[in-house]
Amino acid sequence: MSVVNKMLRDLDARRIGADERAALPTAVTPLAAHDERGRGRAGPLLAAILLLSALAVAAWLALRPEVPPPSPAPVAAIAANPPEAQTAATPEPAAATGGLRLAEQLSTSPQAPAPHRAPEPAPKPAAATAPAPLPAAIVAPSSSPAKVTPAEPRIEKQARPLSAAERAEAEYRRGLALLRAGSPDDAAGAYRSALAEQPEHAAARPALAALLIEARAYDEAEEVLRKGTELPAVRLASAIALARLKVERNQSGAALEVLQQHAAAGERSADYQGFAGALLNRAGRPAEAVERYQAATRLTPADGRWWAGLGIALEAAGRPAEAREAFLKARGLPGLTPDLAQLVEQRLR
Repeated sequence: MSVVNKMLRDLDARRIGADERAALPTAVTPLAAHDERGRGRAGPLLAAILLLSALAVAAWLALRPEVPPPSPAPVAAIAANPPEAQTAATPEPAAATGGLRLAEQLSTSPQAPAPHRAPEPAPKPAAATAPAPLPAAIVAPSSSPAKVTPAEPRIEKQARPLSAAERAEAEYRRGLALLRAGSPDDAAGAYRSALAEQPEHAAARPALAALLIEARAYDEAEEVLRKGTELPAVRLASAIALARLKVERNQSGAALEVLQQHAAAGERSADYQGFAGALLNRAGRPAEAVERYQAATRLTPADGRWWAGLGIALEAAGRPAEAREAFLKARGLPGLTPDLAQLVEQRLR
């Protein structure tokens, strides 16, 4: 009813404005000209009728918002009273206009009840969407498993079987630990296991040969080293170790033959060249020994052993001046054994 009261106040305001416009001379003159039957008093009556019709239409529209716009209603009301509509032609547009404006306001006012739809739980579901963060909260925990998943590959890496090289290295290190613990026999067994896993293991073969030599198992040690000369990765080291073993067994000629068989592999090795020079000088071939020692000094000029050996070979070749120069170079360089250092000092006196 508050809406109807507001409409009544708007109609009263519009009616008062219409009465004021009707009081103007331009509006009164036509009424006076046509008022031959004393219809001048019909004006207020017609306005009252229009006001009541507009109120009825407003009440009807308020109760029936879905009805089409009531703009034709004032026209129907005017058509119901044709005599008054013809006699009061001038004030009729004002009253009809007021009725049409009211109908427009009423037709728009039922649309305002959109707030009546507002109570619909539509916005509340929007508030209910507050749990929407729940998916985010659910996704957040999913990230924590993502952080845990990298641990799975780590476990797989730790659990995967070791390669042959890794097993060989593990056995070699076990042999070292056993040797430090004073168990050379067990250490030799670990070295054999390492070579069974990886025959080209660089450290296990000479370590096993050394233990066999200490145990005076020379034949077995030679066999271990000979097999190494057949493997490219350890060929040179095995050849040098085998030659040393033959020297220890007073087989210098056989040792030189082993080195000469692997000359191509030892071309860039100072150890090979120096060892070959020593064997050649012992074999009475000083000129060839000088060449080997010179090659060794070119490869590692800071090693005093090769300069001392070169001096010895030059003396044997009858070149004392050059031998003295070699001894002088050897004196100021590291690598000399106590025996070599004493020999150098003797040659320089």
